[in-house]
Amino acid sequence: MSKTFGKYPSFAKFIESYEAARQKEEQELERGLSIAERRERKRKLRDVVEVDATIRDREPDDEDIEGGKHYRLLVTLTKIVKSDPDVDGDLKRNLTDREDVFVAIRFGDRMGILQPIEGLNDGAILHLRGEWITKEKAKQHGGRFLSVLHFTHHPIGFVCTPDKCYS
Repeated sequence: MSKTFGKYPSFAKFIESYEAARQKEEQELERGLSIAERRERKRKLRDVVEVDATIRDREPDDEDIEGGKHYRLLVTLTKIVKSDPDVDGDLKRNLTDREDVFVAIRFGDRMGILQPIEGLNDGAILHLRGEWITKEKAKQHGGRFLSVLHFTHHPIGFVCTPDKCYS
């Protein structure tokens, strides 16, 4: 299986480009706002969700030296623990329709999870918290036509297997 992610050579390149575009959009939206209004906007910059899921397929790991290494998983949601109003419809559709969700877990450096995660095998049950990117947003930015869960590490998220939690 290819390590590409849509038109990008890796998930790391996709998320780097996605984040740069998101930050540029935020700067445009903040133009003319007071400090208090900007601070309030900063509180709600990310669509953070928490879900239970089962791994359907573990894809080859991204090993993009510049953009970080990522475990790449296709999961099926089994439960929504905590949603975000901005992405609730996409999240519920994935749960109801049992659509694949692409999960990227950065590992091996201080920006992600330092230690290897044991048990990321097909059929494994996970409890995840991270930032949700809707299927439409991922596709509009040139990624795969899948909803994405990423930033599954400190300071936003975590990954729990039946044996251990990682952040």
